[in-house]
This record gives sequence, C-alpha cells and structure tokens, in this order.
Amino acid sequence: MNLQTTHTTVIADKNYVERCLVDLAGIKSGMLASSFVRSAKDLLNFVDPTNGLPVLIPHIPGMFDSFEKFKLNTEELKTLIFGSVDVDYIGCQLVIRDSIYINNFTLKSTFQDKLDAYTDEILFAQKKIQQLVQEFTSVGAFQTRNIPHLGHEKIIDRMLEDCELVVINPMLGPKKAGDIDTEKLNGLYEKVLKQRYQNKIEFIPIRANMFYAGPREAIHHAKLRQWLGFTHFSVGRDHAGAEGVYQDNAATKMVSKYQDKLPIKIITHGGALYCYSCKSIILKGDCDHSKENHLEVSGSAFRGCLNTKEDYPFVSPDVQNWASRNLKYLQNQNF
Repeated sequence: MNLQTTHTTVIADKNYVERCLVDLAGIKSGMLASSFVRSAKDLLNFVDPTNGLPVLIPHIPGMFDSFEKFKLNTEELKTLIFGSVDVDYIGCQLVIRDSIYINNFTLKSTFQDKLDAYTDEILFAQKKIQQLVQEFTSVGAFQTRNIPHLGHEKIIDRMLEDCELVVINPMLGPKKAGDIDTEKLNGLYEKVLKQRYQNKIEFIPIRANMFYAGPREAIHHAKLRQWLGFTHFSVGRDHAGAEGVYQDNAATKMVSKYQDKLPIKIITHGGALYCYSCKSIILKGDCDHSKENHLEVSGSAFRGCLNTKEDYPFVSPDVQNWASRNLKYLQNQNF
C-alpha cells in the first residue's frame, strides 16, 4: 500500500537527515545499490559478512512525499550490524533510531538538489579513481579520519610497497563528536605531504556514512572501494571502531578470513607503534622487541595535544605546524 505522509512533525535533527541523504546518494549512484534493504526479508542477505552492511532508509516525516513502510526488530538489527554492544554505543545512536523504514519512496523536491550534488560527487570520484587505475595500474585506498601522524605515514609507506599510488580516501558524512572534518584535510595533503611523497599520493574523499561497526564495516568499506575501482584497500587494527568496543585486530582478522571472496586486495596491519629499542615508528610485528618497548601512536592523543597547544612527538613538524594553524577550521561542525 502506498502511504502519503500526513505528518506535520518538525523534521528530524539535521545529522539524521544528512545521513539519510548520503545513503540515498550512495544508492542512486550505484555504490550502495546492493546494500539497500527494501524489506525485512532483504535483511537476511547480510547474515553473510561478505555482503557488507545493510543500508536502510528511515521513515523521517517531512522528507518524502510518498513511501511504503516496513518494520524491523531493532535489537536484531543492532546485533546484525554491531554485534554485542550496548544500545547507547555511538554507532547505534547514529544508525538505529527507530524501527520503521521505507521503500518505493519519492523524495521531496526541497532535498533533490543536495541529493543530486552528492550523487554527482560519488560518480566523479569513481571516474577519477578509474582513470588513476588506468594510469598507475595498482591504486590503493587509505581511509583515515584523522590528521596524519607518523604512524599514518608509515602505513602509506607500507602501502606503496604494493601500490604505485595511494589515494587518501576518507568518508564524508556526519561523524561522531570530536572527529576531524576530513574534507578539510585536502590542503594538508596538497601543500605538505604530496611533495614529500613525490606525487605518489592523492586525496580523493568519498561521500558515505560511517557506522562505527568495526570488523563488519571493514568488509563494507572494502566493497565500496572495489566499486569505486581501487585495486587495494588498507585495513588496520581498529578499523571503523569506536569507544574500544571491538577487540584489537578484529577487523584485520575478518577481512583476512574472507579475502578469497573479495576481489579487491586487502593490505592489513596491526597499527602503528613507537619502539623505544628501535628508536623509530614501526607497524606492529615489524620488530621482535617486547611490548614493554612499544608505545601506541594515537590520533586521539595527537588531537589532544593540538587542543592543549602542545607538540605531539610522533608527527612531522610540518604537519604539526599546519594542523596547529588550522585546528579551528578542521574541527568537525555538525550539520
């Protein structure tokens, strides 16, 4: 039955609407077409982790002229996407706010221009990446939502052992509080890091939502990069995790387990460390020294130092200077 909305309710908060528009653009462009859930039955496809994560369009009064509704069990949905986490986990709060979802919908015209712009962004990124693959043959995607510290630079170095070009490919969409507005990092890569890497890196963001779903999301992200045209994708120690809810290396273990079912090549690593014995930044497993000699290199610690106007010891001076000058500009502003 086709339902016309009769609600006069004030539209949902801007972040929730923004997430919906980002997902709609992913579906319209084709990037999320296979992830789109139109019924409770469709959700069964995602019991298999290699199908990625389900993308649902919530019933948001005021966004759609017409739609059909269906209902899901929120506890089952939470467990499917996030595993055994509390309902107040940030991922649940961002993704699961109601049990009613829609299909066969018509978006109100007031949202159409933004949807079209986001769709065009995704298709432009796909075209650009596919052109780069023709030029460089092996092109790896490095997803990071942080200002790059020396650990990130070590990961880029490692990726360049397998790839002719590394594309910094952050996801653009509403983020959790405290995250950097990743779209604004373009200037850092263009003005500071690109020359250092002799033009072997590019910065091409992709419009897509974060779930903070840890290992399940690592596969979801790999599938997005496969659709975009990348040949390689990097997955690290706590990929798409938050609040310490997922075990270290859960994501790398999962993508390694299913690598044979993923056409894109996954480059895994256990995270960046400073080794006091080696006196250098390493990736976990690069040396035989005991963990007592290791200190984790942390993006959150770097952000903390920026907020207190202190230098972080594990970041390049030029990056530190650029980030310090641009901190207020970089800080995430909610939509």
